[in-house]
Amino acid sequence: MLDYKLLQACAEVIRHASFEKAARELGLTQSAISQRVKLLEDRLGQPLIIRAKPIVATASGKRLLQHYQSVRLLEHDLQDDLPDIPSDGGFGQVALAVNADSFATWFVNVPKCLFDEFGLLVHLSVDDESLNHEALLDGRVLGAISLRPTPMQGCRARPLGKMRYVMVVSPEFQKRYFSAGVTADALRSCPAVNFSHHDELQNQYLKTHFGLNPGDFPAHTVPSSQGFVTVAEQGIAYAVVEIHQANDALRTGRLVQPCDHVIERPLYWHHRTMKSKLLDRVNETILSEARRFLPAIDR
Repeated sequence: MLDYKLLQACAEVIRHASFEKAARELGLTQSAISQRVKLLEDRLGQPLIIRAKPIVATASGKRLLQHYQSVRLLEHDLQDDLPDIPSDGGFGQVALAVNADSFATWFVNVPKCLFDEFGLLVHLSVDDESLNHEALLDGRVLGAISLRPTPMQGCRARPLGKMRYVMVVSPEFQKRYFSAGVTADALRSCPAVNFSHHDELQNQYLKTHFGLNPGDFPAHTVPSSQGFVTVAEQGIAYAVVEIHQANDALRTGRLVQPCDHVIERPLYWHHRTMKSKLLDRVNETILSEARRFLPAIDR
């Protein structure tokens, strides 16, 4: 039988990629966390984490993390069904992976809903939606936003809706660089703002509508969805942003759309297929929030 105190310590080390952060999370010393992980590895006869910087889980460690997260959800379900069972008095927890643009817009109220309605502490991993499936496959999260319509192994995929992206600039920027319209030549001579050095969405937008490739245009790098809007408002770049992020600035005239081109990205919610009432409620909360804001994906 697994010792769940040892498993909890290992799971927190994997989730935080750090012995120190896991120790703070559990209110233990770093030495105690290290001893628990080592004892679990000795009992199972195999390594569970690779002690590098950052720490990463082995295949066995990932599998145990998935098991631990599943058990925590099932314990929460059992507490609902059998309220006389003694409880540790703590909050439930759920780990989810989202993309930055979703978290800045339609997803922003999800943690509040999950805490207010179900008493859940939400641990979010925020990454590009093309990469979130890795967190789900690794067992670090129970659900993830992805661009993939096909479910991953052991998961179910459900449509969330489409995020719509437009180009925005300040009025001053438009006058300075786009007085004759937005053209490939104009874009080569003025700065964009990229989320990262490989901004897939921006590259797709500029390639689709203007035939530009990465490296054909100068760009700032600002790894923040809200930072995109701020940089555009400051008049130092054009930005391709999710329409909800720019609505207020567009209404007040702080930003304008210099062209009508739009790019849409369909998003899907992937989650573990397991019998858990709590996970079902988490999934329905997320789907409900998405339906309130996002247009449906075309059939």
